[in-house]
Amino acid sequence: DLLSEMKVAGLQPDVITYSAAISSCEKGGRTDTALELLAEMKGDRLEPNVITYNAAISACEKGCRTDTALDFLAEMKGRGLQPNLITYSAVVKACYDAKIYVDALDKAREAVSMKVVPSMILMSSEVPKWDLHLLSESLSCMLLSDALLTVIDTRTHESQSFKDVFVITGRGLNTVGENGPVLKEKVPKFLNEVAGLETSAVEGNEGRFLITGETLQQWASS
Repeated sequence: DLLSEMKVAGLQPDVITYSAAISSCEKGGRTDTALELLAEMKGDRLEPNVITYNAAISACEKGCRTDTALDFLAEMKGRGLQPNLITYSAVVKACYDAKIYVDALDKAREAVSMKVVPSMILMSSEVPKWDLHLLSESLSCMLLSDALLTVIDTRTHESQSFKDVFVITGRGLNTVGENGPVLKEKVPKFLNEVAGLETSAVEGNEGRFLITGETLQQWASS
């Protein structure tokens, strides 16, 4: 490959070269090669940067190497590097796709607390409206579930009644599949099948769905 040819020619690949090569492997679905390049880079006493780790973590996400993705996240933080939106999106998606929802939720919360991932926008109105437009599918499902659990805990603790909640999906960031937008399909499906919470379609508006107060009350009691 190109890096081997460079070394044969007496040229030493640098961080930028390795990062580009790892990114190319990630895009081509060559996870093992991407991880081998990262190990080779470290062996050459080069320090990976955020771009390098993002490419490696994204390769792990696509290659179903969830544990390795989590290890890389911990490793980059241990090196004093600041994970960004790309980092956390890939890590949360890796955990989400592997159905390791505890870790997915933990990293989604961590990303919000570090202000690298936007929290859901609570639009002010008589009926609460949560906007997921800026979130990916995996982050939407994790943070919406977390918000709903917080509502349940708060309302139950304070003996308050539950209100209807509108959830606005629209298209969402990076969530348009071959057949169009996916948030409006995937988020309700996750709540229904995984969280056990029923949702209702909103007539005349495909970009949002409804969680009734009665449904939340039943969910809290289950």
